[in-house]
Amino acid sequence: MKIRLISIESSRPDWAKKAFSTYESKFNKSINIDWLGLKPVNRIGNYNVLDVVEKESNLLQSKVKKNEFVIALDKAGQSMSTEKLRFQFDNWISSSKDISFIIGGPDGLSQKLIKQCDFCWSLSQLTFPHSIVPVLVLEQIYRVWSMTQNHPYHK
Repeated sequence: MKIRLISIESSRPDWAKKAFSTYESKFNKSINIDWLGLKPVNRIGNYNVLDVVEKESNLLQSKVKKNEFVIALDKAGQSMSTEKLRFQFDNWISSSKDISFIIGGPDGLSQKLIKQCDFCWSLSQLTFPHSIVPVLVLEQIYRVWSMTQNHPYHK
């Protein structure tokens, strides 16, 4: 199974690379993790937010592979406890599809893209730096995966 995190990002700090790599290395060989960063659309002056969001959403959508289970991250998405996420994760992996998490730029994702996704997840109502979101997602996925493996990480 492959899990991909596809994000709009202007840079990837070393601390984020290191943290991501730490969680990535914890999975066994049955799960392959990839973090694909895409450059944001230039924002100049009083830019048109809807145009920028549409362009970035189209860019993100173009990187999704056919037959993947696609999860959008959006503050209006479904909030979940760890137990609920584990239940969702079990459903996602039982689909036998690779999974892609879509992380928008500072202005978010288009409603069109969100509606095309199989699921919309809200990490929090808080706003996070974009560099930390893939790390948070991967840590949570590792946490619920470790629960399915009866690994003590979650406790």
